Amino acid sequence: MNTYKLFTFIFLLTASFGFSQTSIEHKITKGESIYAIAKKYDVKEAAIYELNPKVKGKLLKLNAILMIPNNQANAKQTAINIPTEDLSKVQNHIIASGETLSKISRKYGTTIKELERLNPAVVNKLTIGYSLIIREVPPTIEAITEEFGKDAIVENKNAIVEKTEKIITVEPSRIELLIETASEKLGTLYRAGGTTLKGFDCSGLMFNTFKEIDFSLPRSSNQQSKIGTKIDRSQAQKGDLIFFATNGSRSINHVGMITEIIGDEIKFIHSSTSLGVIVSSIKEAYYSKRFKQINRVLGIKEKE
Repeated sequence: MNTYKLFTFIFLLTASFGFSQTSIEHKITKGESIYAIAKKYDVKEAAIYELNPKVKGKLLKLNAILMIPNNQANAKQTAINIPTEDLSKVQNHIIASGETLSKISRKYGTTIKELERLNPAVVNKLTIGYSLIIREVPPTIEAITEEFGKDAIVENKNAIVEKTEKIITVEPSRIELLIETASEKLGTLYRAGGTTLKGFDCSGLMFNTFKEIDFSLPRSSNQQSKIGTKIDRSQAQKGDLIFFATNGSRSINHVGMITEIIGDEIKFIHSSTSLGVIVSSIKEAYYSKRFKQINRVLGIKEKE
């Protein structure tokens, strides 16, 4: 019985020690590849390269030792080391040595795609000491007024222009110029963070289009939704910006510009992640369900 207990104790101690390691050593055998090794240990190839940067792009040497992430230990360690600091509102992160977008996205509860959208300069390389944007900072009334003038009216929470108010827009020629400028980009590919003919994201297309009339929009769709006057759908006109929430939440993350109104149908030009710059309709089921608001960016309002 004593021998059995001793054996059990040694086994549990050894197992505990093994699971406490954050990585496992693996000796490369003939014919193995990073893909096969990653599949064997149920880890991502990128995770193996993170621990073994010198093997990336090179042939694996027989009997060489690779360090493999210990998923069980890492999961257990993550559960133990739950950060007490609230990172949900952190807006910037200074990049340190050895960090990757994957690690940073997990730390702050965001996605690699979102980090790349907010930081187009770091898509190919992370520079130590670079201040990475984690989340967008909503513009203040003071900041918008200072940059865009007093006519850039920030909407009050849940406020919509009453139908008894008269909406005054800019002259039709400027609206047609905006539509013509945007339409010239039809067929251009989607590109996260893009603001040129090499590729546009949705807010980048609007940013580029409005530059044609010397009007500088904020760089993101969410910030663009804070500019101008929120318009009732029945009052929509050409040149108005139309906003959607397409990411499964209520937060605005997509924008287009209205190009045509036929009865109760609103058509708008935008940059779709799958099709690039196209014209869509609010009657399409996808956009109808995700519609959020319409903003008159270039107009002002006055009481009748």
